[in-house]
Amino acid sequence: MVAFNTAAAQAWDTDNEAPDSHAYDDTDVQDYQDEPDSIEEAGIAPAFANVVEFVEGFFLPVIRRRISDNDGGLSWDPRWWAYPEVLARLAALHQAWEEARASDSMSAMSSWWIQHLEPHLRVILDGDTGPMANAKSDRSFMGWPAMPADPVPAAVLDAIVDQNC
Repeated sequence: MVAFNTAAAQAWDTDNEAPDSHAYDDTDVQDYQDEPDSIEEAGIAPAFANVVEFVEGFFLPVIRRRISDNDGGLSWDPRWWAYPEVLARLAALHQAWEEARASDSMSAMSSWWIQHLEPHLRVILDGDTGPMANAKSDRSFMGWPAMPADPVPAAVLDAIVDQNC
């Protein structure tokens, strides 16, 4: 059990011996600019060379759900590679999985399941609004069309670019 100091605020020790920000000595702080940008740069070979190998070698054998051929429930199309959003999400999952696998953190893979796989899986398999909703075993569904978009006016584009640079 953790004991908390429940003393009134005026009884708390307010004599802070920590240095002010201008006096902070950061000579012991690690320079993150020298860290590798990828697991390949760190000298760790990926387990799966690409998203197809990841899906076929890990995702499909490990992730198992009851898939419905009816409206609602969970939808999956064996032609997952034909859906741009599904492909993009699985590629992101692959990259995050490789990073977690190569991590020194013992909780990295658990974090991958909770922070990466579960949110993506909810969207990918959503039988009501997901990218493969309406996927049928007869493979007659070819995915939803791209969402419409009007051209961005030049002045608005300039404002967006200026804010995000």
